[in-house]
Amino acid sequence: MPKRRTSVALAALALFGLCIFGKVTGTAVAKTPDEVRAACRAEGRPCVGLVLSGGGARGFAHVGVIRVLEELGVKIDVIAGTSMGSMVGGAYAAGFTLPELEDTVLGVDWDRMLGPRPDRQLVNWRRKLDDYKSLPSSGLEMSREGTPMLPAAFVPSEELELFLARKTSAFDMVRDLSRLPIPFAAPATNLVTGYRVVMQKDCTLREAMRASMSIPGAFAPSQYKGELLVDGGLVDNLPVELAREMGADVVIAVNVGTPLSDKEKLTNVVGVMAQMVNLLTEQNVRKSLGELSPGDVLITPDLTEYSSADLKKSAEIIARGEEAGRKAAERLKGLARPKAEWTAWNKARTELFDPPEKKKTRVYEVLVAEDKNSRIPPERTIERAAIRPGSVRTRSELDAAARSVFADGYFESVTYRLDPGPDGTSVVVLEPREKDSVWSSVRFGGSLETDFDKVSSFNFLFAHSWHLLNSWGAEWRNEIQIGERQRFLSEFYQPLGTTLPLFIQPSISFERQSYDIYGTEGRQAIARWRATQFDSQVLFGWEMARLGYAGISAGWISMRAKPEIGRDPPPQERYDAPYVGAHLFLDTLDNVSFPTKGYRLTAEGRTSDENIDGRGGTHVFEVNVLVPWSREKWTALLEAEIGRSTVAGAFQLGGASRMVGSPYGRWSGSRLEYARFALARNISEFMPLQAPVWAGMQAEFGRAWNSVMGDDLTSGGRDWHKSVSAYVGIDSLIGPVMLTVGRTMGEGTGIYFLWGYRE
Repeated sequence: MPKRRTSVALAALALFGLCIFGKVTGTAVAKTPDEVRAACRAEGRPCVGLVLSGGGARGFAHVGVIRVLEELGVKIDVIAGTSMGSMVGGAYAAGFTLPELEDTVLGVDWDRMLGPRPDRQLVNWRRKLDDYKSLPSSGLEMSREGTPMLPAAFVPSEELELFLARKTSAFDMVRDLSRLPIPFAAPATNLVTGYRVVMQKDCTLREAMRASMSIPGAFAPSQYKGELLVDGGLVDNLPVELAREMGADVVIAVNVGTPLSDKEKLTNVVGVMAQMVNLLTEQNVRKSLGELSPGDVLITPDLTEYSSADLKKSAEIIARGEEAGRKAAERLKGLARPKAEWTAWNKARTELFDPPEKKKTRVYEVLVAEDKNSRIPPERTIERAAIRPGSVRTRSELDAAARSVFADGYFESVTYRLDPGPDGTSVVVLEPREKDSVWSSVRFGGSLETDFDKVSSFNFLFAHSWHLLNSWGAEWRNEIQIGERQRFLSEFYQPLGTTLPLFIQPSISFERQSYDIYGTEGRQAIARWRATQFDSQVLFGWEMARLGYAGISAGWISMRAKPEIGRDPPPQERYDAPYVGAHLFLDTLDNVSFPTKGYRLTAEGRTSDENIDGRGGTHVFEVNVLVPWSREKWTALLEAEIGRSTVAGAFQLGGASRMVGSPYGRWSGSRLEYARFALARNISEFMPLQAPVWAGMQAEFGRAWNSVMGDDLTSGGRDWHKSVSAYVGIDSLIGPVMLTVGRTMGEGTGIYFLWGYRE
């Protein structure tokens, strides 16, 4: 997709500061503004306040300014920061050293922080199967009454919540931020009243930072004491007055806010929405600038070339901040202290504890915070977290457990806290915040494929799901697909207990599709048949955590086939029979269309005593395996498939998905053997798109032939067919988009455009 929700990314950039905690000095007493001033007077100097504005990625410049302040030996007595400024300022106030601050900024995984969905490897197997139907991970959620519920934000706050919970855990007992090594405060905005809320008293550092960077629409509002708080930049983006209220005599103000756009740039909804936010912030910034006195220092880095979305240009933006700081060095020198005095002060500020994420915790018990309105049993949440009493876990491992619970899709966020247990152990208390709109959801998907000549196909899929129909987590799914392949599915998934890995899934389905029939020679189809199929079955399965499932099934299948073009009828026009089957689905791929790690293994078999052609029972078996290997930006991929059946034409080969350059369904038979090897590279850095872009090439080898009926429709016998192709693809929010060109030896060349995953 050309733009990956740019407006959301612009707003969400303040996340950088989430990565900067884990340090704290020893116990400190609260410092009132008068006490701060008195301490400065005792040293014979003015009280210096550092004011850091919001500005998204442009706020990386704050780090460069702090580098200059440290080189000059300027002691900071109070810090007030908004949004990105609250992140950098809160980190510095808590005791992070400058090198650690810089290293963390440069090492943030922004793709994960701003990802629209959990890591695919954490998603349960039912949601993974949806990827092969081109269904998005989220859709329109409905209330119990059937009212559509829009999401609270575009970006899930799970990674934000987890990061803050982990990195600020050393400060959880500090509920007065004036007790930090440097007194700190951050403004937030009350979403109901529009008034400023100062986050300092009776709040943790995590709560202050979470509230100050809650850009409306980007992340869900922060809930604090019954109030809904959003980004403080809406009311006080450059909190000069707040710093004076905290005791500052002299203010060093760093303004990195995004300036208003010119008329020529306001040509789309993204630009207009961004301008609306910038208008609000710019108005209060002008007011703050008017509050500066002649003795204050204003630093405005030259960030003309950078937007608030330039997350991956942090090193350049830091350098611009340092450059601006050096230009103001002459004025700043008047605030500098002797080297020995500043060194002692900085040592006290950076006195550290061990980073919390490196500490190990022995688990005494796992609990779930009480929520009387929750529809999900605590036992289910604990089972999903897979934290066993007596085990030893790091904070990173506990984060992974919380992500696993969140990946089920029923929660706004899932955090946790560690309460003290006996003998130095900890009680892990999971704190899931359940969605209000978890009752049902509607999703839309589809696929498009064309060779720009004779073949074009389009499918549109509508899917509706009822969630959590009982305490065991039942789900009823209905799907309707129109287009080249018409399909209806209704299935009821019922776990057999709250924590048991067993389930039962009855389903009914109907499918209708037309396909071409080819002879032994030539690329021209000799007939076109329409096939319809009705299937009812009951699947009994065993879930293997997030890996997949294994199961057995019993059902009844009814098939019809008739000619649409051509005189020759199908070998058998009707088939009705009961059957039993076995199924295996294992999937750890990180991405369906452009995988870089994991694997997928599927196997399915079905047998029936009834026959189609008078040769005994009907049997079908198929196994497919796909494995990618990655090194830096390169990925190699191997896929292999084998199919065996007693039904002529059960498997097909040809088209953009199998043997590029040949007609769709060019070969068919009761036997299938296929393999492909692909080599691809992520070329996103060369493309002006905010979405992963891949370029690759592949070689395919395959054959399909009949072994259960003469040679009259063998479509080429047992010969191996070979194809080579190249492609460019975009992993967009609406599904994969690809342009492929290839040639099958002896058949021809084809150019294809594809959107969505083709089954």
